[in-house]
Amino acid sequence: MSGMSKSDAERVRQAWGSVVGWMERNAPSSMEALNPPAGDEDMSQLRSALGGDVPDVLDAWLRMNNGSTAKDQREPITGGFKIIRHPDSAIFPLGKALLSSQEMIEHRADYLGVAEDIGDEDYWKPSWIPVVETLDAPYGFLLDMQGEGNVYPVLSYREGSYPRPYAPSLAHVLDAVANAIDQGAGSDFSLSGTSVTVVDGRITWF
Repeated sequence: MSGMSKSDAERVRQAWGSVVGWMERNAPSSMEALNPPAGDEDMSQLRSALGGDVPDVLDAWLRMNNGSTAKDQREPITGGFKIIRHPDSAIFPLGKALLSSQEMIEHRADYLGVAEDIGDEDYWKPSWIPVVETLDAPYGFLLDMQGEGNVYPVLSYREGSYPRPYAPSLAHVLDAVANAIDQGAGSDFSLSGTSVTVVDGRITWF
């Protein structure tokens, strides 16, 4: 392996491991919001929903932590339930949480349903899967599964506008997050928060 470049999946594992290690040492409340690793059944359900293989970078990430929503609650309401987000879920800048595999399935289905209802296939494409999202609005990052080779571009999305390119890959995003935490460095991908502190045991970006 000497002299060979790392795969994006390896970069994801390394970068996320660095982020989690920092939270374990410095932000215990955020650390407690991380779900356990996704299991084979979780990934099987995700593959079934996507109608094909889960990108290796996403598989690698979810098999480390299946979302940062461990403290969220589902409150029953007439005809279903509503999710009560916990502030500790927001481990990314601008209040974004890592969705669990089940939430990715549910949110993707919702967005595809909206695209069908409004008759606009560009609103949300079948190859798009949301991975990181704010706690209270459809605003986050998606992974485009129609990438080239094993490189899957990341797009940003928000309610009322079409998704647009954000970063070349998930590895680039997590590298930037890890570097910002480790060095207080800026990012080529506008993390909208390049410095980090801890408030009440929770990672906080500013």
